[in-house]
Amino acid sequence: MPRRHKGPHLILRKARRDKDGRITHQAVWIIKDGDTQRSTGCGVDDRAGAEVELHNYLVGKHAEDPTGGETDAAKVLIADLIAFYLTSKADWIAAKDDGKKREFLSEIECLNGFWGNKTVSEVNEKTSREYQKGKKPNVVRKKLEILRSIINFGEFKGKVDKGGRRLDYAMPPKPKSRIHFYSRGEVARLVWSAYRKKHKAEGFGEYLASVHIARFILTAVYTGTRSERIEEASFVKEAGRPWLDLDSGIYYRKADGEQTPTNKRADPVRIPKPLLMHMRRWQKGMPSCADGKSRRPGTTYLTEYQGRPVGVRKGFQTLKATVFEENRAKEVNRHTFRHTCATWLMQAGVSVALVARYLSTTEKIIEEVYGHHHPDFQAEADHAFSRGKAGRGKEGRKVA
Repeated sequence: MPRRHKGPHLILRKARRDKDGRITHQAVWIIKDGDTQRSTGCGVDDRAGAEVELHNYLVGKHAEDPTGGETDAAKVLIADLIAFYLTSKADWIAAKDDGKKREFLSEIECLNGFWGNKTVSEVNEKTSREYQKGKKPNVVRKKLEILRSIINFGEFKGKVDKGGRRLDYAMPPKPKSRIHFYSRGEVARLVWSAYRKKHKAEGFGEYLASVHIARFILTAVYTGTRSERIEEASFVKEAGRPWLDLDSGIYYRKADGEQTPTNKRADPVRIPKPLLMHMRRWQKGMPSCADGKSRRPGTTYLTEYQGRPVGVRKGFQTLKATVFEENRAKEVNRHTFRHTCATWLMQAGVSVALVARYLSTTEKIIEEVYGHHHPDFQAEADHAFSRGKAGRGKEGRKVA
């Protein structure tokens, strides 16, 4: 039986040498598609750049109809569905900052390397277990969730028909939820430290090097929004980006037409007034000082550095290591701000239903994870003991 075509993937062509051992051609990443090979122009140390080139190749190759009209799950290759997904989501991917884009495309390349030459019907417990060997549960679960999204998207768009069958992805169990949250004092220390860090940059005077991290922190605490949706948000409505409408005070946490998984909804949220006032100042900027040496320019993006949208993951890691002791720094991360928002709202007595809508999640999750923080938590039991009613049945009543 002939070997099945794996689908476009990256291989490393080793450096070429002449008979005297001198290098004539440097090592380079190659896109291999069956018998066709195409250079990415990226050297051995630029795997991320090669993945971007592979992405562009897939988009170009399958721009019209990647499956050729075939929809049978036993015949549709996952590589073709990956290509269709990348083509359809090209604007969304392009809107990501460079770090997020390369991380996502690296995950896609990993999926394509194993699953690309398999059909949709071959997604089952056996193949999933094979894929998971040697990988960390948290990492592989995230990749399998992406694979599931790709296949579901293909089915929704009519590119594959599973015939009513349910695929078994054999997902590793979810990691234990982190329930740490920041105190108000800790948030204040983080924001203050981020605002104080400065350096000089040409054209910007003495620039606030971490002001974008402070803005990220305040937005995350006030709205409970997930990190990537803060990092992608714009004050100007743009295709493929979440939008902060400062006139109406609404944070549209997903781009127009974007589809989100049920467990990662991103519904619009009203921006609290204190945060809204901050955001209007951030967008407008501050005028130059009298000496002309320092100023704070207005911004287009929520987390912007020297005119470009950026992520805050590495910067926040450095910041928290500076502000907190080692043990505390290990307990908390960027997602902890979402827990903090939910916890503070529950402590303030906000209803479970409203907190769930505010964070775009379910009442069940809010009740299970944060319910014990609410002032009314088990209030009836407390009331029974406080009033002395507990244990006081009818006098003389016999218990069998």
